[in-house]
Amino acid sequence: MSQQNSHQTAELIHSITHIDVALFTQDGRALIRLQDNPTADLQAPEQLQSIIDSLKPLEVNHYLVTNSALLTWVAVKLATPTGTIGLLGPFLTAPPTTTEINAILIKNNDTISERRQLEQRYQSLPVLSSQRIADLATLMINLFSQPLIIPQKQGQSDDTTHFRDQSIATVNSDNKRQIEENYLNEEKITNAIATGNQAAVRQQNTTMTRIFDSFSKRIPNQPLRSSKNICFVFNTICRIAAHQGGVHPVFLNAISEKYALLIERQNNLAGLHTLVGSMTTEYCQLVQDVSTSGASPMIKRALDYILLNLGHHIALDDIAAAVGSHPSYLSRKFKQEIGLSVTDYINQRRIVEAKKYLVHAEPSITDISLITGFNDLTYFIRVFKRFVGVTPSEFRRHPTDSAPQK
Repeated sequence: MSQQNSHQTAELIHSITHIDVALFTQDGRALIRLQDNPTADLQAPEQLQSIIDSLKPLEVNHYLVTNSALLTWVAVKLATPTGTIGLLGPFLTAPPTTTEINAILIKNNDTISERRQLEQRYQSLPVLSSQRIADLATLMINLFSQPLIIPQKQGQSDDTTHFRDQSIATVNSDNKRQIEENYLNEEKITNAIATGNQAAVRQQNTTMTRIFDSFSKRIPNQPLRSSKNICFVFNTICRIAAHQGGVHPVFLNAISEKYALLIERQNNLAGLHTLVGSMTTEYCQLVQDVSTSGASPMIKRALDYILLNLGHHIALDDIAAAVGSHPSYLSRKFKQEIGLSVTDYINQRRIVEAKKYLVHAEPSITDISLITGFNDLTYFIRVFKRFVGVTPSEFRRHPTDSAPQK
């Protein structure tokens, strides 16, 4: 098979699977790299040479490899003169657990500032069953075993059959009432998200499911496609609502991309209904967690800087430089508006994140202190007890018995 034909075949597989494809020579030199997933860089796994060595024996034609980050590739020995190795991936064989994500953060010396990005990467990857993986390996082996036949376009039908209904649908009083109700409910749920009102969001979720059902007939005989389209629109509406609620675009971009990918992957209406509920809840929670609504422009920028860098060292001088203010003036204005000093606010936010980790058996308290931006374990324990009322160890043993956070 020629280089051109190999490239065409790789592009076909990439187009059909929407999974990254790469071709390598047996000495590890990259021939082709095709990437579909914007959040998962196409990188050959660390074990590339061992994969190539494993595929050299004639009796082995494919190999599955998972790296330390839980990313998996299917490697296939292709029927080409140079013995090309094809890699399809990365993908997941199971969604990573909270414990696994924590372990990866610790291994990479990352912090909570990188956690959303890491979770977004995993959420953007397909989760494939063993049968699906075997099918993909079979597809690659067979498509690369012979030259690709490209169909030639012979012509186009000029049938002008009219499928046009009435240009303007008759709107009776019932239709008008339903349309008005749909828009009213949409306004209610966007207001609930913008204000971080989880109770109102839960109340509106059932109503939104009914609205989605009514939109499922917009494309004749394609209810799933119709529902996906309205889900994409609703994802945008939720994103705008959360932005109005004071959430920084960096956080919004991560969640918006996540749900765009999840929507497209759904293969039934029930799955889309579930997504609608989790989407509204997560956007609302985002407003609760990272909203800077109500703050003056300068303090809003300071809060955004802190929240985006929470896992790293944050100095008052750095915040002041980022917002274009003098440190002492910023410190005074921050205390006036937020009610806490800059240091206390940073520590409070870090303790909130630390508590989320402590409800699990792992990671260790030392690792949690590092993940959440505390470089000194003793200081972390002292700050934790001041805000929570108990030490991290006591909280881990009895999380529901701890004093309310100050």
